[in-house]
Amino acid sequence: MTSVNALSGDTSGLGDLHIAGLLGLVMKRLRLDILAGSETRFPGLRVSHYRLLELIPAAGARITDLAEIAGMTKQGLGQHMDYLQERGYTESERLPEDRRVRLVRRTGKGDEAVEFSHVAIGRVEEEWRDQLGLDKYELVREALMQLCRPLDDELTWLRKSQAAR
Repeated sequence: MTSVNALSGDTSGLGDLHIAGLLGLVMKRLRLDILAGSETRFPGLRVSHYRLLELIPAAGARITDLAEIAGMTKQGLGQHMDYLQERGYTESERLPEDRRVRLVRRTGKGDEAVEFSHVAIGRVEEEWRDQLGLDKYELVREALMQLCRPLDDELTWLRKSQAAR
């Protein structure tokens, strides 16, 4: 049941929520803000698609590597890549030296979608800086970076794929 406080926007009674619930709500807000205006330019893309497109480095990547970094099965990631390829966001080829290996690259349209998501994320970050104030915003970013430390491989991959744009 939804409380009247939740409907009115009063968050004073939410102090007892666990961190997973709060992070889930923040991610929901982030997804909604990223997708604002997305459907007209990039129909059918969800935030998960933008994330996967962003993980593909300029030189391309093997499905196996992308699946590991994304925390997905090869089959699941392959289905997402098929969806993106059918819509013109990615292209793939089998490696001549090993036909079992599928290399995926973004197309120009895929690059445009990644740029759109980066602009949207930048807009969200600006809103959050304004809402929290610069000092508090920087503390949140630093805390998130510390909490990501056990996932250094994924952080390194993300930095490389972002640097290649």
